[in-house]
Amino acid sequence: MTNNKIGRPLVEFSESQIEQVTKLSVIGCTEAEMAGVMAVSLATWKRLKDRDPRVNSAMDAGKGQLAVKLRRMQIEMAMAGSTPMLVHLGKTILGQGAAPAAAADKQDSPLMAFLPRADQVKGLPAK
Repeated sequence: MTNNKIGRPLVEFSESQIEQVTKLSVIGCTEAEMAGVMAVSLATWKRLKDRDPRVNSAMDAGKGQLAVKLRRMQIEMAMAGSTPMLVHLGKTILGQGAAPAAAADKQDSPLMAFLPRADQVKGLPAK
C-alpha cells in the first residue's frame, strides 16, 4: 500500500521560529502581523495555532512579558509624580474609579450625614 498524500505539506515552526513568535508578542504584534513576518497566510497561521500548542504558549509568554514591562513603566511614571498615571493606576489597581452610585445608595451612605444637600446649599446666603 502506498502513502499518497495530496496537497501541500504542513507548515511546522522550528524552535527559533517559536522564539520569534515570542519576540513579536512582546512588542504587541497582531496575529496578522505575526503571520506576515513568519511568511504564512493568516489562514495558515490560525491552523498552525490550532495544531501546535507551542505557538499559543509563545504568544502567551510574550503577551505576559509585554504586560509586565508596561506595568513597570507605569509604576515608574507614577512614582516620578505623573498625576495622570497616578489617577490611572488608582482606578485600575485600587478600584478608585468614579463609578456612579445609585441614588438610594447615596441616601444610605454615612457620609450624607456630614455633607449638605444641594437644596440646603442653595438656601444659604451669598457672601
